[in-house]
Amino acid sequence: MKTLFTLELKKLAKKRMNIIVIAVCFVLIGILFYLPVSQFVVLDTDGKQISGIEAISMDKEFSNTYTGELTNEKIKADIAEYQALFDNPENVSKDSTQKALNDSAYFKYFFPYSDYWKLINGNYVAPYAYDSSFSAITNMDLENDFDFYATRDEKVNTLLNQDYVDWNFSDSEKTFWLNRMSSVSTPYEYGYHTGWETLLSCLELFVIGIIGICICVAGTFSGEYQSGADSIILSSRYGKSKLVTAKILAAFVYSLCVFTLFILTGCGIQLIAFGTDGWNLPVQVLNTIAPYHLSLLGATLLAITTLYLVMIGMIAFTLLLSAKMKSSVPVLAIIVLAMMLPMFLGISETNGIWNRILVLLPYRAAQPVFSDDFYGYFGYPLGGLTFDVVTVRIFVYAVIALIGIPFTRKAWKKHQVA
Repeated sequence: MKTLFTLELKKLAKKRMNIIVIAVCFVLIGILFYLPVSQFVVLDTDGKQISGIEAISMDKEFSNTYTGELTNEKIKADIAEYQALFDNPENVSKDSTQKALNDSAYFKYFFPYSDYWKLINGNYVAPYAYDSSFSAITNMDLENDFDFYATRDEKVNTLLNQDYVDWNFSDSEKTFWLNRMSSVSTPYEYGYHTGWETLLSCLELFVIGIIGICICVAGTFSGEYQSGADSIILSSRYGKSKLVTAKILAAFVYSLCVFTLFILTGCGIQLIAFGTDGWNLPVQVLNTIAPYHLSLLGATLLAITTLYLVMIGMIAFTLLLSAKMKSSVPVLAIIVLAMMLPMFLGISETNGIWNRILVLLPYRAAQPVFSDDFYGYFGYPLGGLTFDVVTVRIFVYAVIALIGIPFTRKAWKKHQVA
């Protein structure tokens, strides 16, 4: 068995086409994960554009200006300090019809810290809305009772009780999400976190690696049919027993090793460039109503775990198709279609069932949901219980793998030699 496994693994690793495909995937992943680094731009307090490593260093300095616990007292004092800028006529724009800072004051006092203000202002904006003028904090009355986290809870309630055309949250779902939010620790901790935020926004790009790996293992069984070797293999002593196990095991070991190298390459590029600062900050620094009690490191690891399971599920599906089809071409066509088609399918505003299916398809399943109002609150009610979308994704692809493997073995054993 060990010898058969080693031979099958070497066959996958040394196949010329596989080497080319994996090399291309490495290059693409390297380029795509480096682009956010090379294109990272910061405007300094004079409005001058800074790029590259200097920009990252400056961004860290700006972000750390507001580092610390986001207590009600701190947030209220920060908003009051921001509002005080408008009391000085030299800071106010004379050309704007709205209450706005002029360019000099804007770049000196506001824009360098806009990530912080987006977080604070966003807490007071309706779900799915965006306040580009930051009017919520600009016009906020600070004399009344101020409770940042009570406002957060009101926003969550608004989201859960909105009327959709053909899709509303059930009472059990509302209870589930409200309990989930109540488990999130407050006050939030804030600080520099650009590396983790950028990485989470790029993780779906690893779909390229999954497609490449599927291409490499697509011929595991169909390649034997095409070459005519199936007639010899299936008639051999271990052709229908140990060899099929060796082939499946080699495919998974090969896939896991290669995908791990992809993960290390992509994540390494960004975390080395941006740094790992902020790993222990709550995921709520991306969105105050994110219903997940996770640090940024925890959210990233959970997203990567989901990617691994998507990859494993797709490998199992690829092997099943390979065992059933006599050519690798239709296997590749089906896999690429299954991986990429969801990219072009849109979310429905009226059909909740369609939306719940769509976010489970491979490309969509590779997208983290931790900072998104819409995806973040996707729930799956079942038997009086509700499961979040991340849990369901993990379960679905684990089931696909567990079902696909025995069916692959069965399809290979039942193959009729021509």
